Amino acid sequence: MSHTAYTLYSWLWDGSNQKVGLLGAVFSFFITTLVISLWQHWTLRKSRKPIPPLPPGPRGLPLVGYLLFLGTNLHMVFSELAGIYCPIFKLWLGNKLFVVISSPLIAKKVVRVQDKTFSERDPPISAQIIACGCMILHLTLTAEKDDTTSEQKDFLQFLLELKDNEGSASPITMNQLKGMLMDLLVGGTDTTSTMMEWTMAELIQHPEIMKKVKKELADVVGLNSTVEEGHLPNLLYLHAVIKETFRLHPPLPLLVPRCPSVSSTVGGYTIPKGSRVFLNIWSFHRDPNIWDNPLEFQPERFLNDPNKFDYNGNEIRYMPFGSGRRRCLGLPLGEKMLYFMLASLLHSFEWKLPQGTEHDMSSKFGIVMKKKKPLLLIPTSSLPNLELYKK
Repeated sequence: MSHTAYTLYSWLWDGSNQKVGLLGAVFSFFITTLVISLWQHWTLRKSRKPIPPLPPGPRGLPLVGYLLFLGTNLHMVFSELAGIYCPIFKLWLGNKLFVVISSPLIAKKVVRVQDKTFSERDPPISAQIIACGCMILHLTLTAEKDDTTSEQKDFLQFLLELKDNEGSASPITMNQLKGMLMDLLVGGTDTTSTMMEWTMAELIQHPEIMKKVKKELADVVGLNSTVEEGHLPNLLYLHAVIKETFRLHPPLPLLVPRCPSVSSTVGGYTIPKGSRVFLNIWSFHRDPNIWDNPLEFQPERFLNDPNKFDYNGNEIRYMPFGSGRRRCLGLPLGEKMLYFMLASLLHSFEWKLPQGTEHDMSSKFGIVMKKKKPLLLIPTSSLPNLELYKK
């Protein structure tokens, strides 16, 4: 044994407890630290999942570009961008991040799987002013009959009672009441008048379909009576005509944008908290992979299975009123008004364009998709009994 080795050996094992104990402690600490570090690194590397990227998309637009962009038919532009990038893409407008979804399968993640996460809104200042600045978080109504009277209370009476009853479990203010009623009425009337115009425009453009609708009305209602609410469930072809109109001309082609409450992953991409998410249902309804001859007006496509495509958004390929928690509030009111008014007008009158008028089916930009040129028609009575028009 060399002198050096013998010296080291003697230093380690010469009985000096102090040196051996210190070296052993240092060695143990080193080994323990190394094992813990390797274990933590391996564990973190195994459990750490890479954060999905943001969706692809074009470069952002400055303020001037943003204002010019808003002057276009966004649903059409978004459909073209979806073809360039992918069914889910991002768009920076100023400092706002917009995410546009043009695929029903991806949209299902938003309106069904993660409906709660995407159920918030990011209303602009103008909308808050119009709605009296109110956001009703909780409202409890009891649909009970008053013991003192046989009269059944309507929705407005319940709201007024809640406003006046300060001891109620969920009292509301007058501003909240105004905002709620305005949301209900605007959602059910503006889109209704728009869809009446689009339906009449399609029927004028397709006289053979108009003839079928008139025949059905004559068979169900009769020429000696006017349309009543009880007739509506039996007007199956008229229902198909209106559904086909909603498919080609959804009143809100991008619906109302949603705002995720937390950052989420949809379609393999990150949707950051606070971004605005548009569902391009105009693109859904014209997708050739979903619909046969999607650009043609064919009401018959809704006759085979009339309950499959309803207005409640249960079939994700067809949701003109949205789906999930954020389905249109004015749906019940708007649906009944639209069906009854169209049936009455079509049954009671013959309609034609003024002589020399060009039939224009183009649309104009707006939150609600309306005709670029208002429809002008001339009515003539079609019922033999003129007394029916006095009712």
